[in-house]
Amino acid sequence: MLFENFEWWVYLALFAAGLVSGAVSPTFGIGGGLLNVPILLIAFEWLFLQKIGGDTELLGATVTATSLGVIIFTAFSGSISYIREKRIDYDIAFRFMIFAIPGAISGALFSQWLKIQDVNKDVFQIIFGATMIAIAVYKFATIFIARNKKRKGWIPEDEEFLEEDCDQEQMQRPWWRKTAFYRNFEDKRGVKFNYRAKLIPGVFIAALGGFIGATLGLGGGVIYVPILTMALGVPAAVATATSTFIILFATPFAVLIRSLDIFGPDTFAAASIQWDVVFLMAAGAIITANIVPRFLHKIKSEVILTGFWALATFAALRVLLKALGIMNW
Repeated sequence: MLFENFEWWVYLALFAAGLVSGAVSPTFGIGGGLLNVPILLIAFEWLFLQKIGGDTELLGATVTATSLGVIIFTAFSGSISYIREKRIDYDIAFRFMIFAIPGAISGALFSQWLKIQDVNKDVFQIIFGATMIAIAVYKFATIFIARNKKRKGWIPEDEEFLEEDCDQEQMQRPWWRKTAFYRNFEDKRGVKFNYRAKLIPGVFIAALGGFIGATLGLGGGVIYVPILTMALGVPAAVATATSTFIILFATPFAVLIRSLDIFGPDTFAAASIQWDVVFLMAAGAIITANIVPRFLHKIKSEVILTGFWALATFAALRVLLKALGIMNW
């Protein structure tokens, strides 16, 4: 039964948690799972245990499934706001989804199969966590060095990408044969974006990223934003908006996979989404996810990237420490 035994402060606390998740998620192009899951496990563990009859083995999977339900609403609200702001690169988003969504579905199925086979995923999680931390340290260093060089005038500001510099053969190819896109557009706030996006090998890496993220339970923007910025060459402000749009379409597939009893009753399908928690968090997330993107044009790309890699480091540390048995959330 929905909202059974909910005290008044539970309503307020879940609504407040949604406000935080909705503000952070579209800002950095993430789904919000790396915030939702720790918050729900730390602050509301007792509530979930009450709902699942005290079954601790289902606790983590139930919280993760519930977080996915919240992400659908957050991504929807954030995407609507970004559509109004005209910051989404739709061509790249749809091509990215063609590869990322099948990769995520395969990863989710593979994760369920590993659970049935009693295969320990700790080694995969340790490798992923250590790799993400190493990449984050490298990105922090490059951002810091570039900022200092700009401050001292050692490197010029970003040069404009002129149309005559484009590969005319690429521009004349049909859409299914293009390996690069040239972008020159202006968003609702007058911010201009001029860049070249490399589809190859970026979209193929998207399939691998979707697979790894779904296998380890860390899909969404933590995987997509680095691929969009590092592999495809998309500016951070456009990458976070495009990632939010991609998550809107990718998350329902993750929810569907979790709801299907594909490998038997002992899989994640036994962990149902707690929709009363979802609705309360979504009520807050929808508000902030719709408001925050309107003010992001005032934030520099390097600030957005710094914040993103800080969150990515937190997510990687959580995976690493959980695999090592140091913490259980």
